[in-house]
Amino acid sequence: MQKYELERGIKGSDARQISTPQYYRDLFAKNEDLKENIGYLEEEKQDVYEKVRDLYDRKDEAREKFLNMHEYTQQKEQEISALETRIEQLRQDYEPYKAQDINLLLSVFPHLSERLRIAQLCKGIGLAIDTIKQLFKGEAVMVNGKLHSPEHDQSFSVQGAKLHLFKEQGNPDKLKLSINGQNIIDWFKQKYQEMKQTTNY
Repeated sequence: MQKYELERGIKGSDARQISTPQYYRDLFAKNEDLKENIGYLEEEKQDVYEKVRDLYDRKDEAREKFLNMHEYTQQKEQEISALETRIEQLRQDYEPYKAQDINLLLSVFPHLSERLRIAQLCKGIGLAIDTIKQLFKGEAVMVNGKLHSPEHDQSFSVQGAKLHLFKEQGNPDKLKLSINGQNIIDWFKQKYQEMKQTTNY
């Protein structure tokens, strides 16, 4: 390091490396603070809007009152403009925290990527969030109604069907969604072929 005129650190410095979990805790705390600030400013903005609307509703009561009101509303509109600028700035500040480290997060927690894929699949076929949570708990779920196949852009009726998540043989990190013991992808293909055969006759 010395031959390149680089120093590894400053002697006596209090700076310390932080762990990956601590980094993500700090990152999460920053995200929460930004979301809280955005929510607070949105509420404040809504309050100002309501005051402005109320003032405009009463502006015809008297000319003198209207002149005072107009001045007040201009002031409030300026406040709204300032708040909107601040909210937009907070959103821009929040955006990098929301997106920049998603790949790093998935690499640190590899199971998360697979769970997100399955959650998107479940949502895509029309399952409710509570149903998806049950599946991730390892519970079998009975469904009635219709399931949508994004691949075929078709919905298929089901009655008393049992959904379950299982690990793929030979690759326990890979999850599959089954319906009555059959891979849901294969089930959709089968239903689509049956529908085609029915419509051809």
